[in-house]
Amino acid sequence: MKYLFCLLLVLTAFIAISFNGKKKISRETCYVNGRFLYAPNGEKIILRGVNKMNVVTDRTGEKSFPEIAKTGANTVRIMWALWGGKGNALDTIIGNCIKHKMLPIIELHDATGQWNKLDECVDFWLQKDVVATLKKHQKYLLLNIANEAGTDTVSQRNFAITYGAIIKKMRAAGINIPLMIDAANWGRNEDYILTNAKELVAADPLHNLIFSWHIWDSGISESRIETAIQQSIQLNINLLIGEFAPMEVKCKCCIPYKFILQYCQQQQIGWLAWSWGVGNADCVAMDMTKTEEFASLFDWGLEVAVTDPFSIKNTAKRPKIFSH
Repeated sequence: MKYLFCLLLVLTAFIAISFNGKKKISRETCYVNGRFLYAPNGEKIILRGVNKMNVVTDRTGEKSFPEIAKTGANTVRIMWALWGGKGNALDTIIGNCIKHKMLPIIELHDATGQWNKLDECVDFWLQKDVVATLKKHQKYLLLNIANEAGTDTVSQRNFAITYGAIIKKMRAAGINIPLMIDAANWGRNEDYILTNAKELVAADPLHNLIFSWHIWDSGISESRIETAIQQSIQLNINLLIGEFAPMEVKCKCCIPYKFILQYCQQQQIGWLAWSWGVGNADCVAMDMTKTEEFASLFDWGLEVAVTDPFSIKNTAKRPKIFSH
């Protein structure tokens, strides 16, 4: 009888854990499983937010983050730089983003279009005080290794080999949070992602990768966007539209931003609009706001943030990990 009672206890525990596969396992970081991102408590997250050039316009986030939060955004991609500050500075701005219940995506902008500066970005992340800050906030944090590293001269093989080695180096340093990898050719060429994502996920001991495509080709067709998204779904990888606006550098027109909002919502794909606040000297029309304030949203920025049926306000859901 005693044996049967012990066996019953074991079976009860097993059923509680595995019944219908619905038991959510608590983790220390957000994580990717297949094509979706999850909070540490197992809640699915579809990223909806904005880019903010904090390192040059609001280095602590104290002005911009409470205003961005009014949109209901669940994330902010924080533009940073090698010269912006290390552990303490990152601790402040990441902490302020979390304070306003948005997942911080910290990125380094120094390698933009420059493949040869990718190693400098990796060295920055591996500094002792930086690693300590990343670990401190790992429950909420996502890390974009380098913004738009490389032009179209980067070979597909070089892309895969280089990022594969970087992933292993960062994991060996104890950085377990989701790592985000931008497409090469200034983030524009989705083929770098679609061709190499499966190999890179396999190279990651944690299989915890996000792949970011920046839609900056003026005149891009809706069919190209749809095809890329469908291919990412077939590959079962986590794709993020990391940057977009109605037009690109020098205000070259146009980018179908309303289609991006609608189709991404239909397919459960995350996106981040570029960008909140002033600062786009190469095309002022890419600014979503006239100041740091929510009340200064205008034109496409107001649509993307609030008024469009598929805006941040109407589609973003903040993970319940912020409720505690």
